[in-house]
Amino acid sequence: MTSISITDKRRVALAYDGSEDARKLFDWSLKNIIRPESDHLILLSAIQRHEKSMASSGGLSLGPLSGSEKPEVAGDEAGKSLPMLSTSPSRFSTAMTEADKHPQGPTARERLESMAKHLSTLKISSEEHILWGDAKVLIPRFTQHHEVDLLIVGSRGLGAVKSVFLGSVSDKCVHECPCPVLVVRNTTI
Repeated sequence: MTSISITDKRRVALAYDGSEDARKLFDWSLKNIIRPESDHLILLSAIQRHEKSMASSGGLSLGPLSGSEKPEVAGDEAGKSLPMLSTSPSRFSTAMTEADKHPQGPTARERLESMAKHLSTLKISSEEHILWGDAKVLIPRFTQHHEVDLLIVGSRGLGAVKSVFLGSVSDKCVHECPCPVLVVRNTTI
């Protein structure tokens, strides 16, 4: 059996917030959606970034833990670019230092690295991205700026009233992402 080039694989993004429901969604997706031989999994975790930590990094935010996209600066091009700085091998150390300075940074990074190691044992190619800011804004923007063939997100089932006031990440993704979005209710997994 021949191996498919990573550029020919279906690129599936999975939004992951570290909750128990998100872990169940990850496991469910591996069992029911992801095909190891033909899929590349993109793990996305959004962390709200505070003003203080933005100032200390000069307005730069951190993005992929692996990959080679061009660096982007927060607020660039009238707010259309992602608030993340893509790391390269030469900037990896700086990016990890910045991620570790954020209160949730080490946890998110360790969580995604652990998931990537698990995927590697299953022979599933993957990449990990930490997005700094509001998931409702950044996940759709990520799919608009990167090649994503399918986005998988969970639904907490807030109900109509809470959704109106709090907003829904899955709702924003369904309406703003250019790719198909699979919303999985936590009660079904």
